[in-house]
Amino acid sequence: MKRLLQDWAIAIGVALALIAGASLLDRANRPTGSAPPMELVNVAGGTTSLADLRGKVVVVNFWGSWCGPCRAEIPEISTWAGQHPEVAVLGVAVNSGSGRALAKDAADLGITYEVLEGTNEVVADWKVNSFPTTFVIGVDGEIKAAQTGRLTKGQLQGLVDEAG
Repeated sequence: MKRLLQDWAIAIGVALALIAGASLLDRANRPTGSAPPMELVNVAGGTTSLADLRGKVVVVNFWGSWCGPCRAEIPEISTWAGQHPEVAVLGVAVNSGSGRALAKDAADLGITYEVLEGTNEVVADWKVNSFPTTFVIGVDGEIKAAQTGRLTKGQLQGLVDEAG
């Protein structure tokens, strides 16, 4: 029994080390400084450019309709966005369809903020390798904060507060 407990302790320790390492690697690979350029098609059929939002705090949330944690955080982000109209919130939908299909999914999920059709190029430019991933861009166009994983309203507020 003692040997079994030791084996489990070692396995748990290795798993925690791998998770911590992956988290550090994810943070090390995130873009810093100026936010990468982004001009994407929105669900209304127009285009939205991050450059046009310069001078505002912008939340950029990379998500997918196929992603359980993404779907779980959407009500929190929608509520927060409704309470903070001074902040631009962009939902970049990755591998989630386009046009009317994406607009319908966004409506069905209750998304109240702008939804954009993500591209592989934008995902690569922003170095997003897991979903959801959220960035907060300051009024100066610089990345001020980021988080990978499901976000609550409180965590989102903390990221925006961190951005200044």
